[in-house]
Amino acid sequence: MTPALLDDGHLSAVLRGIGLADLDGRELFTTGCWYVRLCQAVLGGRRASGTLCGPFASLPDSLRSRATAAVMQLPNDIGLVSLRQLAPVIGQLRQDHSLNVLGMEALAAASYLRADVFLKTESPKLQAALALEHLAVQVHE
Repeated sequence: MTPALLDDGHLSAVLRGIGLADLDGRELFTTGCWYVRLCQAVLGGRRASGTLCGPFASLPDSLRSRATAAVMQLPNDIGLVSLRQLAPVIGQLRQDHSLNVLGMEALAAASYLRADVFLKTESPKLQAALALEHLAVQVHE
């Protein structure tokens, strides 16, 4: 089955115990940038109403503790591809795509893994680049 590359919103849901049926049976991965964004939102403690941190803040204490612990120590069943592997891929993809760092890492990870990408919100430039590379993307808000 094709691996799934999760953006920070989907990663948040999985770590809170909420999954999509489309993810069942797939190997799960995320990118460094998406993981960092989730960590900053959840562990930064500044706003409890943000898109990424709000769902954690609204959990009952016991579930929030478990979910926050999963953010602090990403579970072993969620892969994170090293920039050691992605840097050369990013270099090659940069010839054909003009994306920001977050988008380039996502495109490179999807390409390296041959993964389907799961986004919580539309990302037109990333979606167009994924289509040009013949990679599938699903947007589930």
